[in-house]
Amino acid sequence: MSYMERIRALVDDALAAPLGSAAAVSVGDGGREVFRYHSGFVRRVPDRGSPLDENTVFDLASVSKPMATVAIAMVLVGEGRLDLDSPVRRYVPVAATEATVRQLLAHGAGCSAHVEFFRRLRTERPGDPRATLVELAAREKCDPAGVASIYSDLGFIVLGAVLERAAGMPLEDAFADLVAGPLGLTSARYAKTPIDGAVATELDDRGLVAGLVHDENCYFGGRVAGHAGVFATLADVAGFAAAIVDTAAGTPRGRFDPRTVNEFFTSAPIPGSSWRLGWDTPSHTPGVSQAGDRWPRVGAVGHTGFTGTSLWLDLPNRRWVALLTNRVHPTRHGTADAIKALRRAVNDAAIDEL
Repeated sequence: MSYMERIRALVDDALAAPLGSAAAVSVGDGGREVFRYHSGFVRRVPDRGSPLDENTVFDLASVSKPMATVAIAMVLVGEGRLDLDSPVRRYVPVAATEATVRQLLAHGAGCSAHVEFFRRLRTERPGDPRATLVELAAREKCDPAGVASIYSDLGFIVLGAVLERAAGMPLEDAFADLVAGPLGLTSARYAKTPIDGAVATELDDRGLVAGLVHDENCYFGGRVAGHAGVFATLADVAGFAAAIVDTAAGTPRGRFDPRTVNEFFTSAPIPGSSWRLGWDTPSHTPGVSQAGDRWPRVGAVGHTGFTGTSLWLDLPNRRWVALLTNRVHPTRHGTADAIKALRRAVNDAAIDEL
């Protein structure tokens, strides 16, 4: 069995376990895709729905952070429209944090990891839920900035507002104009309205969530936010990965600038943290990183998403592994360990093959 066949088997076995209803994998090497696989159906309940194809979109969850929010920041910094060392309060005056934009990107602004603002938003139904979500996140009490990295959705909600003000347009328009359009990503977008045929996520008190963002703060906070909300096909995630590794290697793609992109991958403003600017790096402790043990520890960055998504890049070799699943379908409970194991196994198999 080749390693690529092993990836097929790993994915099919995970779905049979069952781990969600759908999975898709892209492996890239030397800046081009060398393997792609789709498996499963868009849902399990109330029926299994249609089989996956090239046009099926996934809720990327927190992979929205690097693919949209961080990517927008890269473009704005490269074009001189955003200063990484400006205080957050320059853009969001009510922010509790005293951090810079750089510290915010590195999850070092002292912001709380997560607060269930959606419970208040769902009850109060404010006239402008997006602005209300940003204000709630911005005003939430913070620890001192620059001391430690705490992976924070709240920080990225605030970051989304920073980018809107730096770009002079709503976040969804900034993503379309600065990232998706120039890269030719045809499916990648925020789901302000339902997306037909999307992979389903959780069955919860909203009913079966399909084609609308799973993350509750984003959903009840206007469906567009800095921490979640982007949907895309596997092909568009792979296209984004190819653009990033090419740009990092010195061949600009879209509106990305190589020097800026590499600054995002190398700047480490929080001492001892694995976080760079919006991207994580693999742990050096064996058996810990969701990148797997075979993925390189130098020149590697990545990110995961709660719905069961992940994207890891090997910059020197212009490689990537994108894994998209709906592990939260029909429930998030009982699948966290399984998706971590699947990510590690798929990444290790890809590196063994390459």
